[in-house]
Amino acid sequence: MYNLYIIHMIPKQLGTPFILLLCFIPFALWFPEASFATSPNIVYSLGQITGLIGAVLLSLNFILAARLKFLDPLFNGLNRIYIVHHLTGAISFILLLFHPVLLALWYLPTSTILAAKLLIPDTGNLPVWFGIMSLLVLIVLLVITFFIPVAYQLWKSTHQYLGISLLFATLHIFFIPSTVTYNLPLRYYMLTLCLLGIIAYFYRTVLGRKLVPRLAYKIDHVGSLSPDILEISLVPESKPIKHLPGQFLFMSVTNLGISGETHPFSIASAPGSQKLGLAVKSSGDYTETLRLLKAGAMAKIEGPFGRFTYENSYHQKQVWIAGGIGVTPFLSMARSLSLSSPYHATLFYVVSTPDEAVYVNELQTIAKNLPDNFQFILHSSKTSGRLNSQTVQNLLPDFMERDIFICGPLPMMSSLRKQFTNLKIKNRFIHSEEFSLN
Repeated sequence: MYNLYIIHMIPKQLGTPFILLLCFIPFALWFPEASFATSPNIVYSLGQITGLIGAVLLSLNFILAARLKFLDPLFNGLNRIYIVHHLTGAISFILLLFHPVLLALWYLPTSTILAAKLLIPDTGNLPVWFGIMSLLVLIVLLVITFFIPVAYQLWKSTHQYLGISLLFATLHIFFIPSTVTYNLPLRYYMLTLCLLGIIAYFYRTVLGRKLVPRLAYKIDHVGSLSPDILEISLVPESKPIKHLPGQFLFMSVTNLGISGETHPFSIASAPGSQKLGLAVKSSGDYTETLRLLKAGAMAKIEGPFGRFTYENSYHQKQVWIAGGIGVTPFLSMARSLSLSSPYHATLFYVVSTPDEAVYVNELQTIAKNLPDNFQFILHSSKTSGRLNSQTVQNLLPDFMERDIFICGPLPMMSSLRKQFTNLKIKNRFIHSEEFSLN
């Protein structure tokens, strides 16, 4: 279990400033040797720094994608790591795209041939070819990502080849004559980051099946909670997963008719339970095929991940807001409460109609047995309208003194977060969980 003191000693957004620092270091090492005396010098210098910062961000992109648990608290959750991952990838691509173009523009006034050779180099000019191949791999795979609709598994398979771009970029940096060649601190810094990115790529993608720790579980039971929600319970083959209430995991299963791809699922069971519980809503091809799961099938579990837990809060009093299947992490939290718990939470479970709600009887029983710790409110949007901050404020006059946890459809979470911040609730007191993971 995390200790509250330890959790709050870790700045929740330290990750992004750290990335900015890692980008600033090569700029600081390069800047004393840069020249901005003339327009051509400015173009050349911009060409250099876009290449350096682009390569740094490209390397960091693979580190961020490796699901390294020590990064989780730095960004306040794996989901936010992936948001930063997507952003750094986009910025890296733009900078690396400008790198050869700006250098070609620098050569253009003096030699059209030399400028052209930067974009279409001689066959024997391997260092430049390495750079061009790095950029071409990026362009092809990002075009597939953003402009060609393909199945998730095919997209994921092509995405795995992005590491080739980093390998070519590293060779380009190492062999190309440039400031990096004779500026040894800059050279060692760039190569170290590139090598760390390559190691992260091999750890997660190339050798992931062997190196990434996963726990073996067996499917114990599969049942329907509603027409579109499955309940899956698993038992460990040996070592069980150790998780906090509200965290999630990645699971892949071995079962006839179900692909072996890995997907994230919130954990519904309380920490220490003999069985691991999941509640899965059919929301795509993969989750629909999970209905084929049979007792006895094997699963591989990776995790836990996430900081969406009442232990990651500033106040012991809290508001929990669940929308649809977003009740799953709150179920884990409610199941983990006890009479001796210092926390008190009020759960608003938002559904269109009451018949869509799951685990209602259990949540009502927990509220009855733990009146000082847990209050349960089922909110039907069809009869009572959409849940809003005013409703919460009317029912909980002290809600300004509580942490707020929200999990559900993205539009609902975005709307409620905006409403609460408009009421001057500090953003750090509002926690949300979204699975925008790839």
